[in-house]
Amino acid sequence: MDDISWLYTPLIYIGIILVVYLIGFPHYRVWFAHKKGLADLARAQNEQQIQVANANGRLKAADLNKQAAIIEAEAVAKQIEVIGTNLKNHDLYLRWQWIRMMEEREGETIYVPTEANLPILEATRLAPVTMPQKGN
Repeated sequence: MDDISWLYTPLIYIGIILVVYLIGFPHYRVWFAHKKGLADLARAQNEQQIQVANANGRLKAADLNKQAAIIEAEAVAKQIEVIGTNLKNHDLYLRWQWIRMMEEREGETIYVPTEANLPILEATRLAPVTMPQKGN
């Protein structure tokens, strides 16, 4: 009988392993699916938190950009106001700029508006001038 007992021992072990596999594997699949679902849920929640954090960052950046633009616009308005006030009080700079501009022109015709804001056109400006003769 000792000759056959060595055959039963591995069969018993294989049978125990097979019973554990047949009973335990379905339970393992359910447990694994549950854990996988929890992992997917955690991953989705993390991605949602990342998207919310990115949106909040863009919102804060837009708000700061808006505040910077307002500050820059206020600074430009203040500069324009100061320059305008100084030019009203001290028009010498404008006259100097006008004289400098006139020096840079090379014989160009300048039309100055009259009372009705219409320029006086010199249609005969380049025509030869003839003087009336006396005694005819």
